[in-house]
Amino acid sequence: MTTFLKTIREPLGIILPLDEVERRAICDALDKCGGNYLLAARLLGIGKTTVYRKARAYNYQSPKVQGKGLMTASQDPSFQHRPARVGT
Repeated sequence: MTTFLKTIREPLGIILPLDEVERRAICDALDKCGGNYLLAARLLGIGKTTVYRKARAYNYQSPKVQGKGLMTASQDPSFQHRPARVGT
């Protein structure tokens, strides 16, 4: 590696490819939400279907833990209750 590239990379540290950053973000959100895809999607600001699709592509395995300490939708400060649609 040239001296120029070393001086550029040293202050920045390791730079991960975008797909790896995405994988880590989705898997970390699912882990923190106890495998709750809907809550993870809302925290990430993406659709639930996208989380399912990406998790399947990453071979994500839900954590094998009890519910203690996991965030639920009612505990999430950004969770907004959406009333059910009635009628047409």
